[in-house]
Amino acid sequence: MLMMQVMQKLDIETSFFWLEVFLDAVIIASITTLTVRYLVKTNRLKIRQDLNFESVLLRTGLIALGVETMLMLTFPLINISTTSVALMVSDGLLFALITTLLIHYLLLKPGKLIPLSKRSLIERTLALRGFLLFLYLSSLSLLLLLLLNVYQQQQHNSVSQVVTAEQPQLALIRKSLNDHISIAALDTLILARQENLQEWLDGDTTAKSRLTHDYLSLASIKPVYEQIRFIDETGIEQIRIDQGSLEPVIIGTESLQDKHNRYYFTDSFKLSSGQVYISPMDLNIEHDQIELPIKPIVRTASPVFDQQGNKRGVIVINLNASALFTQLKGDAKNTTGELMLLNENGYWMFGREQDAAWAFMFPEYKDRTIEKYYPGIWQKIISDERGAFLSPYGYFIFDTIATGRTSPGNPEQKKQAAELRWPEWKLISLASPQSISIAYSNILPQLIMFFILTALVTGTGTIMYFRIQRKNLIAQQQIEHLAHHDMLTGLNNRNIFIQMLESQLAHSRRSNKPLALLYMDLDNFKPINDQYGHEAGDYVLKQFAARLKLILRESDTLARLGGDEFAAILPSYGNRRQLEIIAQRIISAIEKPVTFGDQHLQVGISIGIAIHLQGPPLESLLHEADQAMYEAKRTQNNSYSFAEEPQKQQTA
Repeated sequence: MLMMQVMQKLDIETSFFWLEVFLDAVIIASITTLTVRYLVKTNRLKIRQDLNFESVLLRTGLIALGVETMLMLTFPLINISTTSVALMVSDGLLFALITTLLIHYLLLKPGKLIPLSKRSLIERTLALRGFLLFLYLSSLSLLLLLLLNVYQQQQHNSVSQVVTAEQPQLALIRKSLNDHISIAALDTLILARQENLQEWLDGDTTAKSRLTHDYLSLASIKPVYEQIRFIDETGIEQIRIDQGSLEPVIIGTESLQDKHNRYYFTDSFKLSSGQVYISPMDLNIEHDQIELPIKPIVRTASPVFDQQGNKRGVIVINLNASALFTQLKGDAKNTTGELMLLNENGYWMFGREQDAAWAFMFPEYKDRTIEKYYPGIWQKIISDERGAFLSPYGYFIFDTIATGRTSPGNPEQKKQAAELRWPEWKLISLASPQSISIAYSNILPQLIMFFILTALVTGTGTIMYFRIQRKNLIAQQQIEHLAHHDMLTGLNNRNIFIQMLESQLAHSRRSNKPLALLYMDLDNFKPINDQYGHEAGDYVLKQFAARLKLILRESDTLARLGGDEFAAILPSYGNRRQLEIIAQRIISAIEKPVTFGDQHLQVGISIGIAIHLQGPPLESLLHEADQAMYEAKRTQNNSYSFAEEPQKQQTA
């Protein structure tokens, strides 16, 4: 846990997460190896008997390295909401548990394992195949975890890049929209203090035409001003300029309307001198009907006072937001996500034009807010001026258009905006997982191809290595077999027979069970070699060895001591009568002729039997059996004799 905390302090995860994983795993593996070394040196741990000290340390390091690497690569792939402390605790506990169990079971636990030198070729091959398969699968698992982390890191970087690039883009759009409204507000203040307006209010009737001409000139210069109006204190339009199809037009007296009940008039008329009212954005209404085609409008208004300080009406500029929306559509091409503009109540003004735009203007669609389509999102957006967060619908990157404010974070301007009820709009970019995935999806096929190629190459290498090692095992097994077995008959040779006899004698002494030794020599074997050649003699020896194998038990040990001499160890033979039966079977088997080509070859056998009862040494037992065999040979062919009764013979 301490090492993980140190790694986090280095702050290298963002760009070099794999380096953090490697450093952490190597340091942890080194500490674990040193700890085990100390515990073994101080006899607090006992290593397995078939492993040496250096092998235990090497395997300890590999186990710790593999476990810690696996954990470090697995945790980032688990999307869980928890603290870094909880992750460190979880990693520490899992590492301690898994590593302790593996070290105990693989290195310290005294298992009943067969020594490698005593394992058969099949057992060695299976052990080698299992080890290589485990190593191959473990390596592929680590590679897969590494590639998944690379993919996740690439995904995280792509998301960060999208968010980083999107936020400045939204800020530019915010500034552009706010500048348009601020300019309109400034023009409204200028018109409210215009000299021609003051002269007209003081009774100069000629000033009205000059004032109308000023409004007409301003509308010509700025075609985004849909209307420029002066509304008197009763709410009646006195001067009005509208944008026509080709140029601005003056609205005649007969077409001027009563606006005393419109919210922008009542709200702006309450203001003091020098204050500007900025209305919410809505659709233009003419004669109590929404004008078609629809025109999104933002109204800036300021009260007008005469020279005596009396409030005489308001100046209103209708800013046509259609041009702003055209600009938004152009800006949307530079954003990764879907660009949206929402009012302070969560209604769309730009975006979702098919089903939810301007829904607040139509009573039957008042429920079509962002909360309906993206539940739980709006509260997160209105809680901050700007930001970004991940949701089930994608990444929401948002900014606030604080109308009338040069700086959204200015507390004085924020207080003034609240007093004047300036609207705030939310500029939102919704980057769906599909749009973000485009940035990193190209790397996925490359990672998959790399994993497949690596799996194939390493798999091929593993198979080739297995085959090479299997050939070495076969060669080693053959060498071991030749060292302990007779080349001609395949039976145990004299050296291994002596070792096995010593082992059987030791076991017999511990268990107080008797042991029988049969010493056999073929009769009339030399004439076969002389008359028919060594090939015939070798064939007779192989046939005799095969017949002996059929007679003796698997627990008995059979060997060729040299030439035509054979011996057999019979543990737990039963009683004397059973030894006689075995000897008689051997004699009966050897009496059958051996067919070699067109020749029927006949040999005899002499058998000496010695019984180990109360501790005769190895040399004594072999000598007694040998002497008993010679005693049987002197008596007659095809006979056996017991060592303890040299005068008694049994004949076939």
